[in-house]
Amino acid sequence: MALNTTEYALGHRCVWSTCNVTGYPSIYREYKVDCCTLSVPLNYARPNRSIAISMSRLSPLQSTSQNNTLFILMGGPGASGWNLLESAALLIPAQLGLTIILPDHRGTGLSTVLGCDDNDSQTITTGCITYLISKWDIEGLNQFSITAAAHDLSVQIQVYQADHPGRISIYAVSYGTLWLDRFLQIYPTLIPSAIMDGVINPILASVSRYDLVASNVGLQFLAYCQLQPECHSYFPTDQPPYVMLYRILAELDTNKQQCIKEYFNEYQINSETLRNLFFKMIQSGETYMDRTVIPAVIFRLNRCNIDDVKVLNFFFRSSLNKTDETETKENGPGFLNSKVLYLNIIQSERWLAPNESEIDKETVLAWHRSTLMAPNNSEQTISFRAQWPKYPLDQYYAKVASYSPLLMLSGQLDPATTFPLASQLASITSKTRTFYGIPLAGHVTVNIAKVGFYCPLHLMLAWAFPNNFPSEWSDPQCIRSLPTTLDFVGATPLGQEYSMKFLNISRPFGNDSYDSIPDSNFRLTKYIPYFCLMFILIFSIQYFFRIIVL
Repeated sequence: MALNTTEYALGHRCVWSTCNVTGYPSIYREYKVDCCTLSVPLNYARPNRSIAISMSRLSPLQSTSQNNTLFILMGGPGASGWNLLESAALLIPAQLGLTIILPDHRGTGLSTVLGCDDNDSQTITTGCITYLISKWDIEGLNQFSITAAAHDLSVQIQVYQADHPGRISIYAVSYGTLWLDRFLQIYPTLIPSAIMDGVINPILASVSRYDLVASNVGLQFLAYCQLQPECHSYFPTDQPPYVMLYRILAELDTNKQQCIKEYFNEYQINSETLRNLFFKMIQSGETYMDRTVIPAVIFRLNRCNIDDVKVLNFFFRSSLNKTDETETKENGPGFLNSKVLYLNIIQSERWLAPNESEIDKETVLAWHRSTLMAPNNSEQTISFRAQWPKYPLDQYYAKVASYSPLLMLSGQLDPATTFPLASQLASITSKTRTFYGIPLAGHVTVNIAKVGFYCPLHLMLAWAFPNNFPSEWSDPQCIRSLPTTLDFVGATPLGQEYSMKFLNISRPFGNDSYDSIPDSNFRLTKYIPYFCLMFILIFSIQYFFRIIVL
């Protein structure tokens, strides 16, 4: 890299001003919200062309004696920092006295957006590829990369610190952990501490296998119902929840799922709809309790009596018709998420792990059709795989930063960045990193604070700013107090609250026991391989609880 980012940062200053975005107030939860946009080289090796990079700031309205700043790196790739603003302000109250910075990765948000036309459209076509090459040329398009974003982050941090001396820490989620790792490889001395949550393994993880590994976590999740008598008792011996769901998906593929066919045509539910809906419910730490109704939904789709139809109608109406609030904010395409940036990075260095070979579209689609719960992000990626102009891999690819002190948090039931891959990364970085597994948590563990489980959030904050919080916040013994079972039946007030939210009844299964209805077309032998897999899953669950013993 020809440009010295420290010298560059010292020659530039942030002018903080109103952000001028639709749907976001300038004052939110006792924070003032403002923005800074910097001009940086498109190509740090040849700084003859510039782009904009932006960051938003949440400053406590009440002044504090200490100047502590937490940079939070968003996932994706392609998602902007604006996706985190509301959650960050909720989870980290202004009264704690921290300033929060949310950088927008180059290519998204208020940074220069990578789009398919002059209006930054995110509709991916062959014409989009032609436009990108025409606007940026191949060398320019290559600069919308993880490594370039790491250089951007160094500029943003050094520019900020020049005017605001104090402690800076970085908390990264999902793809942000890869962005952070790349930054720490190149700039290991700029910050005193860092945290990764929902950790991507740079060596083993690949997006091409995403649906398969996500579905495996869905299978493990349903195994918890089978392991708990109060949930398992609702299912016939030969049809545990995952077998019943496999059968329902197969029936949907052949238009033979009688309950949906007879009562729920208005929702246009197919196997893809159900897979994606259930995946969204298990995906995030934020949906920690949402997912607990899934076994009851499977049970009711199979039984389909009058009460089931009523409950399921409420579930589908509230779940499928729910509009994502972030999608209603009227800003430009690519403001919250740039699909073009996503594809540029995924196609170039995330589709395959280092030792994986190319796969064809038929294989990718067959993998997806075999899943229980999955988002189906791969079909568009594989469709443009051959055409996309991929940037060359650099010396940081598939490497791991040796930076310390670094904390890694991983949810046991994370379908996006799975616990086994995070554990493998922890095993080879144990000399420089501390790793905590969070039982039953999904993707991005601090979000379980939203339902009252504060341990991961406290661990993160105490690691970032050890002198600012009570000593017990840094004690991982709090992990022992987290739940190790899931409330599938509404046995707790919290379980009943979420059952009311999704099913409009306080107990997901109701008060009835299962009345088995024989199915002449069902053959238990067909599912023997899945029962074998269940034993493997039970073993893996036991293994998890052994390795988190502190």
